[in-house]
Amino acid sequence: FRRHMRKPVDVEFKSDDSSGFGALYFDSGDVSLGGAFLLSDLLLEESEELTLELELPTRGAVKVAARVMWVRLFPKDGEPAGMGVQFLNLGDADRDALAKLIG
Repeated sequence: FRRHMRKPVDVEFKSDDSSGFGALYFDSGDVSLGGAFLLSDLLLEESEELTLELELPTRGAVKVAARVMWVRLFPKDGEPAGMGVQFLNLGDADRDALAKLIG
């Protein structure tokens, strides 16, 4: 059961690599007000936290803390590899801008 409806939206997420060697980029499979499915062959561990940055058309760059809730390690045919993340601290103005994007 999900608290927020997810919608397929093409958004690029950026996260600074905690080791300091650069940035990680993820495309979204779908996005909701509560989180996103990030398409990636590079998978983090469940419960790992990261800071994500995404570009919202009406707001610009938005940073949000997120936690990995689940990981799709072995996708079935037709399923992409990736992980589901939960947004932890999305502010009201950023939430409104995201709501406009996902309609």
